[in-house]
Amino acid sequence: MKSKTNWLRLRAGIVVITGVMLVGCERRETKSATSPAEFERQGDIIVIPEQSLLRLRLKFAAISANKIQSQLSAPAVVEADPQKYANVFPPLSGHLTKLHVQLGDSVTNGQLLASLESPDFFMAQDNYVKAKSVEELNRRALARQRELLTNKVAAQKDVEQAVSDYESAKGDFDTAVQQLLAYGFNPKTDQLGQSLRVYSPLSGQVVDMASAHGEYRNDVTAPLMTVADLSTIWLTASVQEKDLRFLSKGQEISATLAAYPGETITGTIMFIGDMVDSDIRVAKVRIAVANPQNRFKPGMFATVNFLGFPEPQIKVPTTAIVQSGEASFVFEQIKPWILQPVKVTVGSQLGDETIVTDGLEAGASVLVKEGVLFQ
Repeated sequence: MKSKTNWLRLRAGIVVITGVMLVGCERRETKSATSPAEFERQGDIIVIPEQSLLRLRLKFAAISANKIQSQLSAPAVVEADPQKYANVFPPLSGHLTKLHVQLGDSVTNGQLLASLESPDFFMAQDNYVKAKSVEELNRRALARQRELLTNKVAAQKDVEQAVSDYESAKGDFDTAVQQLLAYGFNPKTDQLGQSLRVYSPLSGQVVDMASAHGEYRNDVTAPLMTVADLSTIWLTASVQEKDLRFLSKGQEISATLAAYPGETITGTIMFIGDMVDSDIRVAKVRIAVANPQNRFKPGMFATVNFLGFPEPQIKVPTTAIVQSGEASFVFEQIKPWILQPVKVTVGSQLGDETIVTDGLEAGASVLVKEGVLFQ
C-alpha cells in the first residue's frame, strides 16, 4: 500500500514538472514571435519601427539643386576637308602611257600627274589646226573685199558675204580653242601633237592610286588617283538635337581619337548642319583640326567633347542609387523613418555623386546607402 502511494506521488511530480516546462517553452515562443521586426512593409511604403536597430545604421541626406556645367560628347569620324580633296579624272579615254607620280607623293597645284595617248585629243588638235587655217583664210578674204570696195571694184554685198564667212570661221576657231583648253591644253603655249596631260587641281598628297602604266582607260567617270591636302582635317560629329543649343560656329572643342587613346586634340567648329535627321534626331557638326604630321587619317573614329551651359541640376550620392534590372531607384524619406522607393533617371557621374535628371526634386531627403536591404 505504501509503495502504491509513493508511485502516485512520483507521477504527480512528473506531471507538474512537465507542465512547468511546457509553459516555459510556450512563453519563450510567444516572446520570440512578438519581438519587433527591423522594418515593416505597407505596400510600397517601408516603416522603420522605433525599436529597430536599423535606426542606428541608416543615414539620410537632403538633396539640393546646384549649377553644374555638363560635359557632353558626340561620336565623330575623321574626314578630309572637302575643299582640299579631289578625285582626278581623265578628260578623255585613251592609253595611259605614263604616271608621273606614285602613291604617297607630294604634289603641287598644276603639277603633271599622268599622260595618255587619246585619239579624241589628237582629233581635237587637228580640228584646231583646220579651224585656225580657215579663220585666217576668211580674215584675209574679208580684208581684200574691203580694199576692193574702197577702190570701188567690189560690191557691198561681196563685203557682207565676206564678213559672214569670217564670223562663221571665227566661231569655229574659238570653239576649237575652248575645247583644247577644257582638256588642259593651251594652244598658245603648248606644242601641238603632244599627248593628253592630266594635272593636279590642288596641292597635297596622292592618297589613292587607281591606275597603272599601260592600261587603257575608257571610263572617264573612274578616277585615275585621288589628291588631298590633309594638313587640316574635319571631324564630322553627330550631335543630338537637344545638345545643338550648346554649340556655335567658331567655338573651340576638344576631341579624342580611338587610334590615340589618352591624347586630346582641339579644333574649331566650322559648320553646324541646317538639317536634323528625322530618324535618329542628330545633326552633322564639322570641326576643323590641324593635322601637320598627317597622323589623323580619314575614316578614323573619334569622340568630340564640349561643355553645356551651367544649369541647376540635382546630385545624389552614388551609393544612394539602387539598381533593379534596367531601372534605377532611390529611397526617399517622406516622413521620419518612413521610406518610399522613387524611380529616377540618372545622368553622368561626377566623382562620388551622380546627376539625377528626373524623379527627384530639390529638398528631398534620401537614404544615402543600405538601400539594397529594402529590395
